[in-house]
Amino acid sequence: MCNEGGNPARFPPSLHIRRRVDYLKPYWDTHPQDRADLRRFLADGRIEVMGGTYNEPNTNLTSPETTIRNLVHGIGFQRDVLGAEPATAWQLDVFGHDPQFPGLAADAGLTSSSWARGPHHQWGPAQGGVDRMQFCSEFEWIAPSGRGLLTHYMPAHYSAGWSMDSSTSLADAEAATYALFDQLKKVALTRNVLLPVGTDYTPPNKWVTAIHRDWGARYTWPRFVCALPKEFFAAVRAELAKRGWVPSPQTRDMNPIYTGKDVSYIDTKQANRAAENAVLEAERFAVFAALLTGAEYPQAALAKAWVQLAYGAHHDAITGSESDQVYLDLLTGWRDAWELGRAARDNSLRLLSGAVAASHDRVVVWNPLTQRRTDIVTARVDPPLQAGVRVFDPDGAEVAALVEHDGRSVTWLACDVPSLGWRVYRLVPADEAPGWELVPGTDIANEHYRLAVDPERGGALSSLVQDGRQLIAAGRVANELALYEEYPSHPTQGEGPWHLLPTGPVVCSSACPAQVQAYRGPLGQRLVVRGRIGTLLRYTQTLTLWDGVDRVDCRTSIDEFTGEDRLLRLRWPCPVPGAMPISEVGDAVVGRGFALLHEGPESVDTAQHPWTLDNPAYGWFGLSSAVRVRAGDGVRAVSVAEVVSPTETVSGPMARDLMVALVRAGVTATCSGADKPRYGHLDVDSNLPDARIALGGPDRNTFTKAVLAEAAPAYTAELQRQLAKTGTARVWVPAANPLARAWLPGADLRAPCALPVLVIDGRDEKHLRAAVASLADDLADAEIVVHQRAAPQMEPFEDRTVALLNRGVPSFAVDSEGTLHTALMRSCTGWPSGVWIDQPRRTAPDGSNFQLQHWTHHFDYALVCGGGDWRRAGIPARSAQFSHPLLAVAPRRPQGELPAVGSLLHVEPADSVQLGALKAAGNPLAAGSARPVQPAAVALRLVQTTGADTPVTIGCELGKVGALRPADLLETPLAMARARKSSIDLHGYQVATVLARLDVAADMANVLAADDVALAPHAETAQPQYARYWLHNRGPAPLGGLPAVAHLHPRRVRGQPGDDVVLRLTAASDCTDSVLGGVVDVVCPLGWPATPARLPFTLGAGAHLQADIALSIPAGAPPGPYPVRAQLRVVDTAVPAAWRQVVEDVCVVTVGADSDLEELVYLVDGPADIELAAGDRARLAVTIGSRAHAELALDAHSISPWGTWEWIGPPALGAVLPARGMAKLAFDVTPPAWLEPGQWWALVRVGCAGQLVYSPAVKVSVT
Repeated sequence: MCNEGGNPARFPPSLHIRRRVDYLKPYWDTHPQDRADLRRFLADGRIEVMGGTYNEPNTNLTSPETTIRNLVHGIGFQRDVLGAEPATAWQLDVFGHDPQFPGLAADAGLTSSSWARGPHHQWGPAQGGVDRMQFCSEFEWIAPSGRGLLTHYMPAHYSAGWSMDSSTSLADAEAATYALFDQLKKVALTRNVLLPVGTDYTPPNKWVTAIHRDWGARYTWPRFVCALPKEFFAAVRAELAKRGWVPSPQTRDMNPIYTGKDVSYIDTKQANRAAENAVLEAERFAVFAALLTGAEYPQAALAKAWVQLAYGAHHDAITGSESDQVYLDLLTGWRDAWELGRAARDNSLRLLSGAVAASHDRVVVWNPLTQRRTDIVTARVDPPLQAGVRVFDPDGAEVAALVEHDGRSVTWLACDVPSLGWRVYRLVPADEAPGWELVPGTDIANEHYRLAVDPERGGALSSLVQDGRQLIAAGRVANELALYEEYPSHPTQGEGPWHLLPTGPVVCSSACPAQVQAYRGPLGQRLVVRGRIGTLLRYTQTLTLWDGVDRVDCRTSIDEFTGEDRLLRLRWPCPVPGAMPISEVGDAVVGRGFALLHEGPESVDTAQHPWTLDNPAYGWFGLSSAVRVRAGDGVRAVSVAEVVSPTETVSGPMARDLMVALVRAGVTATCSGADKPRYGHLDVDSNLPDARIALGGPDRNTFTKAVLAEAAPAYTAELQRQLAKTGTARVWVPAANPLARAWLPGADLRAPCALPVLVIDGRDEKHLRAAVASLADDLADAEIVVHQRAAPQMEPFEDRTVALLNRGVPSFAVDSEGTLHTALMRSCTGWPSGVWIDQPRRTAPDGSNFQLQHWTHHFDYALVCGGGDWRRAGIPARSAQFSHPLLAVAPRRPQGELPAVGSLLHVEPADSVQLGALKAAGNPLAAGSARPVQPAAVALRLVQTTGADTPVTIGCELGKVGALRPADLLETPLAMARARKSSIDLHGYQVATVLARLDVAADMANVLAADDVALAPHAETAQPQYARYWLHNRGPAPLGGLPAVAHLHPRRVRGQPGDDVVLRLTAASDCTDSVLGGVVDVVCPLGWPATPARLPFTLGAGAHLQADIALSIPAGAPPGPYPVRAQLRVVDTAVPAAWRQVVEDVCVVTVGADSDLEELVYLVDGPADIELAAGDRARLAVTIGSRAHAELALDAHSISPWGTWEWIGPPALGAVLPARGMAKLAFDVTPPAWLEPGQWWALVRVGCAGQLVYSPAVKVSVT
């Protein structure tokens, strides 16, 4: 910040960029005296606040709604609190981009973006020459929604200015700068070149202002000017307008970057997904709970949950590239989000269930999706009704049920549960408990699938049949585990956790026999496989076929994982002739290229071939077709394309509509000029195309000329024949070789006929435009039809889809043999694995780094298949159902006012439009506003999921949805949009924000009086809140956002008995629309007078105050630390309850020269290893001691991995630490009866007055 990197007031020409909220807010609050200067610098154009996001999120590992809320909370703080006008998404360092990001950013009001990683691996093309780029560094980056941003890609990376800064003289710095300019101008779209001059953890560049002055005094061109990104983009736009140009349209998939990020610390990705789903479900059910019962909508809790998710979405967090200590701290953030979401969802559903259920023996099954569905549901009944349970539907008919765990788990098939609705069932005690029965054999079946496993080959699937077709490749087995040896770090590039690093050797579960047991139950059939891979791990795999469910449900559990530098993948060899890889991304589906994983039985050696083309998928991936090209009887699937126009300058007007049509059909594409290098060389390109489209014939397009020159003469003749006959032409020119023969490690597909080329031409410009427009129109059904006499030479094609659904396990790869791979987990010892800052270093109980993941892991996934492409097979809807299981809820206050079956909201057509979010409209807390929200005024996020234009209707059985009005992503109504009654039109892959009025019928309002029920907490567990929360490694600001805070300066003071000490107190408001009134109390050690001891305050919006606090150290004060606490309390009742929490800062006055500040608090004892049976109870306990001579408040967090949070808790505790005393902190360990045996770990982190204590991690073993 300013005071750490040099005060900008001292450097008049200097320009600065600020961006991340998690850094900005602490500075903004602790240095309120700088606010006026900062605002003046903003007004004067000397500082620009960048990003518009909360941080730099890695958007391809989180849900699209997390990206949206990252924008909401980023812009809310930057614009409304700081007073800035963020315009540029500043995604410098992220490890890949979700394809929908530019559209979401544009919908949030941003107008440009800039970043350093994307089309050309992690470090860009500069080392081999920037002139290898296929398009200029400025382009329009377009999302599948069709929305885009003017973007600058940094060819020399964001650290390009390092050579300037490291120069030893001004002359050397200028020479280095000119050399960079000389390179970068080659790929600049205009005469404006952007040279970023900062990098990680560095002070402002020492030569930049000197170059600005000296170079400008000596030269007129080129000009080297200190400028802000907004000035650069303004100059680019001005020159484009002057020349009549538009930037090239690019829908290119800017992935993969750092393939290790998709699996390193896999448990955090699973936790993040679970938390996202819990919060999304909480919002929609809380709206109706508030409307129907009068309970207050939990705005503060949900806002905090989203900020925690945004914080964890940082590209050095969700990616798993963090150190061990940071990993532990991040776990508390994901758990906080999950706990807040779970509490709001479950409390809302308990209330709503009371309005539905007539008695306590009822269980209400809730559907969190806007799709009517039939699926398996499990109710946890603890204490149980009886060992046996019978289940009855709303009509009184008995339903087959599976009863387990002595009646504590009851499972049944819930049929036709309405859209965002419910169905009531009655549970009755019974003498019999129908459960799983052991049966002989190794095969199971239902009406959709028949499968068999081979015990001699690790229990892997040897057969999987659907509709009479064998899905597994001949001689292969599926659901096979493969363990790869890895390098600790890449031999030449380092960065272990960032990369996948196989060395070659692979050992598979199929190499050894396994135990297999078959089961039959009242609802279906199951196989359980138990095996080992040597001494490295033990696995249990469960495959279940439920009657009435078109899905193969799978779970793989890993125990005793003891290896290091190993990667564990799951393999499903399910080839579909002619199909291509396909995957879900954020609110869209796109094609991907084949992965390059193996050379024979071994993996590729990533020291030689680092680019394996693993990618992240959101909810699913598989084999299918994005676009099909049909020529006669032949069909060719296309996933990734290059569109080659005659020149780059004409590509915008010529190709933009085609590029949008392609990406809405799922084909990402690079738009290049014929005179530019071709896309398709792994040495420089992050991914590869599998087909090309050439716009213009050989007379216009030199690439077309080269293709036809290499191809057989029949294709030139065909082009001429079509032109002569109709004036337009569409000709498919086959590749020189089949794709699988060219798609090899280190592939180079740049040759004219390395890939098939679809040539589009017209006899003149008018006809060419018509031909291109016709092609774009033809893509509406995701199929391009070509009528030609020349042989298309297409390989066999089967119109079928096979997909693997995941729950937070995003890494995937599909090789050219048709084997689906997903990376389950890995152990990496490369830096920063094991790094620890606050000593002593802590490890997993076996002494290993936490990065090695040496504990029990469970992975849930499912295989689905269907005829036709992924649209016809309904994969997005089936994936959403797998990700959001039905919820069985017991009522809190059963009154039965609503019917036994019903729907809260329906969105039609449900098979192609999903409800991305439903919430109370507005985001006041993100903007520092005290304004309440009203649950009757809602915001809906509607997502078109198939890429096609779709009219949408919305309704509610309990009332009406009306006054629909399109809005931007920040929920501001669009200026020219008119209100609609109950319908709205969406285009393909549109992510639409719609404001609406939700009015329930008069007889439905307050069907259950619950205005006294809190749906979620209004305050943090530990009180008072610590003002410098970041010092406790707690992530973002506490619940409520900390709109008013006091700080004592300095934090540490030394003195002697009898001394007078003066501290400076600042109090600041981040509220933007209200005056905050309250008091600050100065709490001193016994016998220490403070003047003043109480400061009443009234703070206007964004205002601050400061005062001196005079302290007197008693003459007889013993040596040691003495905490002085400033406690701020807002007393206004009109503000949110979360704003009325007490917030304190602590200054530690150390009396005596030899006192040790590091021993303010310390671990006295605990915890101990825990071993217990499922259903039993234990405690995780520590004792904390204090050497302070006055009371201190502490907050303690139990930290344990994903999979333990439901039964180790609470997540946080608060306590008072007595002067020179101790406090015992205990957390309950209560594994439920249905928990499978396993071994995990747990530890306790304590934060107190800015100091941290981490206990050792202990074993938690459940038998």
